[in-house]
Amino acid sequence: MSTKKIWNPPPDLTVSEWSDRYRVLSAESSSEAGQWRTDRAPYQKEIMDAANDHRINTIVFMKSAQVGATEILNNIVGYFIDQDPSPTLVLQPTLAMAQAWSKDRLANMIRDSERLRTKVKDPKSRDSGNTVLSKKFPGGNINIVGSNSPAGLASRPIRILLCDEVDRYETSAGAEGDPINLAIKRTTTFWNRKVFITSTPTIKGLSRIEVAFEESDKRYYHVPCPECNESQVLKWKNVVWDEDAPETASYACEHCGSVIDESKKQWMLKHGEWIASAPKSDTAGFHISELYSVWSTWADMAKSFLEGKKNPEML
Repeated sequence: MSTKKIWNPPPDLTVSEWSDRYRVLSAESSSEAGQWRTDRAPYQKEIMDAANDHRINTIVFMKSAQVGATEILNNIVGYFIDQDPSPTLVLQPTLAMAQAWSKDRLANMIRDSERLRTKVKDPKSRDSGNTVLSKKFPGGNINIVGSNSPAGLASRPIRILLCDEVDRYETSAGAEGDPINLAIKRTTTFWNRKVFITSTPTIKGLSRIEVAFEESDKRYYHVPCPECNESQVLKWKNVVWDEDAPETASYACEHCGSVIDESKKQWMLKHGEWIASAPKSDTAGFHISELYSVWSTWADMAKSFLEGKKNPEML
């Protein structure tokens, strides 16, 4: 190997570019195991790449199920391990969920993605210095804690903070106060810190993720109609189906009224764009619903909706 090649700096990649090049999805945790492809769900690209924008310190992602939020978080973790090693904290709702994410998601991602496998030693090796909740790699480390763990939130400074499913967090970490605020305080010594907050919203008015999104630049994913090409945000009220036949569900364009078949969804996503409705905020906020999911159909959602109507709590 030439000296020139040895001293070449690593490629200047964004999170999405790194994921497309190096991330491998594990069979145990993905229905589509194998090489990651951002173009499978194009709305994910800007969310991930916000982590590379030096103007942005905080990223908020308010979302539904089935939109790939966990894999977005995983990709950000993988990117910083490989490309920009830093002290990192992943905050989960409980200690049990922290352990489960580490064992089922992080460990599998490291095992199946060669770039990570060479950086993070197997915890079974004698000198690895790695446990389920704490892992070291050249230039950085990652700790995984539960929101109810004041000790885990009060130790050394961190540059990268990733908060998952924040609407399920404890109100207070012991007697120490709000767990997100405690964790954010640990990032203040880093001018280039990144805070990623994501969750499915729960109760309106009490939702942590809703409050965080309202303080952001509030980006919505606008997609064009295949018939009139007018842009719109997908809304549940525009999903239509024949009476007593949810399997016929389609989407009615709010501009021209054309009924759009599920088969056109991928085209719409490919040509969509995030548009901020409050651009003066320096927090990047993203909101997306299951209507955009490539892993759930409008027919599936219509069936779930009709089932939910039988049970007010479910609905």
